[in-house]
Amino acid sequence: MKLARAKDMSNTDQSLPPAGGETTAQTTEPLAYRAVRGGFWSVVGSYFTIGFGFLANIALIRLLTPAIYGEFALAMFFVTLFDLVGKSGLNYAFAHHRTVNGESLGTLLVLSLLIGAASLGLALLSAPILLAAGYAPMIPVIIAATIGVQFIGIWLWPFAVVLESELRFKPLAVATSIAMALSYAPAFGLALSGQGQYSLLAQSLTNSLLAMAAMCVYLFRAQRHLLQMRWRYRPALARQLLRFGLTTGLGNFVSTLLVQVDNFILGTLAGTTALGYYDRAYRVAQWPSQLLLPLVGRAAVFTYNQLRDDQARLQRSVTMVLWTSANLAIPIALALFFSAPELVPLVFGAQWAPAVPLLRILLVVSVLRPIWENVWAILVGLGLPRRVVELSLFQLAVLVIAGVLLTWLFSAAGTATAVILMLSCGLVLSYLRIKPKLAIDLRSAFSGPLAALVLTVIGYLVLVRVIGNDLPAWAVVAWKVGWGVAGFSLSALLVQPKQFIERVLYIWSLWRRRAPASTQLSAS
Repeated sequence: MKLARAKDMSNTDQSLPPAGGETTAQTTEPLAYRAVRGGFWSVVGSYFTIGFGFLANIALIRLLTPAIYGEFALAMFFVTLFDLVGKSGLNYAFAHHRTVNGESLGTLLVLSLLIGAASLGLALLSAPILLAAGYAPMIPVIIAATIGVQFIGIWLWPFAVVLESELRFKPLAVATSIAMALSYAPAFGLALSGQGQYSLLAQSLTNSLLAMAAMCVYLFRAQRHLLQMRWRYRPALARQLLRFGLTTGLGNFVSTLLVQVDNFILGTLAGTTALGYYDRAYRVAQWPSQLLLPLVGRAAVFTYNQLRDDQARLQRSVTMVLWTSANLAIPIALALFFSAPELVPLVFGAQWAPAVPLLRILLVVSVLRPIWENVWAILVGLGLPRRVVELSLFQLAVLVIAGVLLTWLFSAAGTATAVILMLSCGLVLSYLRIKPKLAIDLRSAFSGPLAALVLTVIGYLVLVRVIGNDLPAWAVVAWKVGWGVAGFSLSALLVQPKQFIERVLYIWSLWRRRAPASTQLSAS
């Protein structure tokens, strides 16, 4: 689809009409259609990344040490800390501005380059400080190289922001998926040649550079008209973009810190080897939420927003999403919990056995996180985005205080416990914030899944005594995973047969009919 051009009579600049104009096929498409279609490609890209990355990392993990993964995870915390471009929220501000012309693109580019240069300067200045503080020499290298490549990509950022603002996620999803698949080649080459400490960095940098190359190809094929505009910087517009973007960007930064600061605490207090075990366990524990969030999160926000004035339907929708999240996340978490002692050595190798107890603790996070994401969607849908920032700051404070104390006492197990405490406190406080505006039927949402969880655990304890662990590792993993999923489903059916069947059939009917996102979650 081509974007239309318009002539700016005052300065002979070519520009795009604001979104919602009537002169192009792109802008006359209904917003809901573009949102659903863009969301489809976003989900496809996410699932491809999850699936391919899982398979590639199984092989790569066997070649690398926990310390290497720990160094990389710790370096990524500092990358997030020094990434000022992300904190600026300029992409959101640009989308809000809506007008795409040489003036807006030029202003966005200049601002991005200035902020990106500041990020690169922070990364370089931090190197001697981190080395003096006792961090591994590889960590400053990873930080500087990653932010350096990000700075190169800033030149393409305005074009990517235009695609995002128009909900055209397909080019980005295809480019990132292809780049990710090819990026593992140098990682395996370095790992096999004994240069494993550079393996993860090579994968990350190659992924970014290949995605940039793909964007350049797309740019010259479909966005060449943007290059034909006369780009220029306007200070007044720059101030406008910064004022709008900083609030959103800082809020997103706090949310990002919630999933990064635990790495900093553990890596600093207990070392990179402990962080390596924790990082791998955390990523495996996120499988349930990674599979669930792309399906539930996007539809939920739009649904809650449209039903905010209909309390009865909104309450049913929230209850349905919470019930669905629990019934999807809990059985996967149980399957991983039961099979972890055999699954981790079988898949990742014996050297990763210390990650088993951490994985079992963090599986609680895999159940709580989709619930928290749904709470976030409720707050945004009800028009309370400031509450999200307040809750995120509260959770960050809990994680820092509890994380430092518990990590100092119990190492990685303490860090994992602090993350659970952070999410639990956030859920309790968010429920108190939502309760005056929306009565959530927690009993209807969670009584059935929790009862099914108890019955599944009891059945597992019986089966362990009957079957034992004398079978081959793959057979033990198979029956434990099978019971975690099938046993939970059977237990849920026995506990609430009518409700379980009705809701499963309802979800299946929606899937078969492909109902619009605005109605899929709102039926009784």
